[in-house]
Amino acid sequence: MLATGSTNLLVRLREAFSGLAQCKNVKLRDAYQLTSGKVRVPFEGFPIQLILGRDGKRLHLYPEYPLNGEGKESRLSGFVIFDPESRSSRISAFCRLPPQGKLILGRQFPEQQAAFAYPDCVANRHLEIRRDGDAVVFRDLSRSGTCISPIMNEEKLNRIEKLRRIRRIYGGPIEQLPRREALELLESIDAILEEEKHRPRDARGKPGGLVRIPNKMTPIIVGDLHAQVDNLLTILSQNAFLDELESGDACLVILGDAVHSEIDGQMEEMDDSLLLMDLILRLKVRFPEQIFYLRGNHDSFSEEVAKEGIPQGLLWQKAVLDVRGKAYKKALDRFYALLPYVALSKNFIACHAAPPKTKVTKQMLVDIYRYPGLIPELINNRMYRPSKPAGYTKGDLKRFRKSLGVERDTPLLVGHTPLDRSETYWLNVGGMEDHHIIYSAAESWAGVCTIIGGELMPLKYPSEHLRSVVAQLGDAPPAPSTTMEEQHIEPAVTHA
Repeated sequence: MLATGSTNLLVRLREAFSGLAQCKNVKLRDAYQLTSGKVRVPFEGFPIQLILGRDGKRLHLYPEYPLNGEGKESRLSGFVIFDPESRSSRISAFCRLPPQGKLILGRQFPEQQAAFAYPDCVANRHLEIRRDGDAVVFRDLSRSGTCISPIMNEEKLNRIEKLRRIRRIYGGPIEQLPRREALELLESIDAILEEEKHRPRDARGKPGGLVRIPNKMTPIIVGDLHAQVDNLLTILSQNAFLDELESGDACLVILGDAVHSEIDGQMEEMDDSLLLMDLILRLKVRFPEQIFYLRGNHDSFSEEVAKEGIPQGLLWQKAVLDVRGKAYKKALDRFYALLPYVALSKNFIACHAAPPKTKVTKQMLVDIYRYPGLIPELINNRMYRPSKPAGYTKGDLKRFRKSLGVERDTPLLVGHTPLDRSETYWLNVGGMEDHHIIYSAAESWAGVCTIIGGELMPLKYPSEHLRSVVAQLGDAPPAPSTTMEEQHIEPAVTHA
């Protein structure tokens, strides 16, 4: 006799195969009206339009194809669903179809309602979508109906065009700059930081340790990148981030620690750290009033900067001296000294590591050179735990918000302490409401946060090796047939 667990497994398998047997296989060549039962659509590379209800709420189901791989499409990594009415240069939201399991579209789900603004004709539970290997299975759950149809795939063209524009900003392939060019670039950035906009002046008349994010700009908040050049390229080529930077409607806020890889076996390698700094500095030159880099604990040559026994601070100093020379090292020291520590807006607060445990005021942050004891708290401290009895607490967070004059539920974003190197964000960490960690250096995902509809939203995108794609693009202008619409990436936000 079979054990109970084996019997249950057989029942589940029988139900699963019975459901598949009842699926109607449809090759999508034109509009198809879903009726009762399941419809299995073999995926043939093109996106699918979904029309929900009698009034026709349109959504698009798009494939996620990595762009890397010698110009060839790699295997399908997943699907996203978005509202094509948001197909413009503004940053907007999407849902991701899980690789396993199902997704149900409908008004019952608050995040979907906020993203898609469903009309009344869309049912609370309207459409079930499953991924079945190389096919997508649809099941209409409503009384008002669903229609599906094929549409043109423009997403790859959109992202490639963005990478071409990034190449133009960088000045060629994403490769380390020549020694003299790199020094001239860094010195020009130091000059910008000496007069950086949006930073209240300290008692010396210099930009202080606080940067005020303009209310009119949508923030694109990136956590620790730790030498993951391709993660930054992935973020900039997704959604409408680059579009809004170019239009002046967004700013990029990097929470420090661009250098020093955290990937096992690569922690001693500094070439990508140099390259990522080159890319960030090129972006700062192109968008001097829209790129803000907050100082992190790894933004230093200190011997105290180490990971798993590897003296990354000293190795960083050696690499900078060997590759770029003493003048570059001196200019980079100046760069670090000129950086702000805290970003403040009506929608969020951000710093690299932690709210201070000691008394602080807004003016003290501006005049931070007078209060050097604040710096290690902002860039080094971690949450309270039994192993970290000196860590910060809810009380420190509450006092920090009050000192900055923001609402008690204003989100505080930090990097520095990823709870898992394979993930990208953690919400309400340590039991502290509206306190989040964002990490952008994971090997599989590139994490970012932004503001959509006045709400902070964490996003993540599959990491891709895009330097090789940029190298293949050359310097040719966009093809004449490329429309303005094609130059915009599909709006995207995920809560995976």
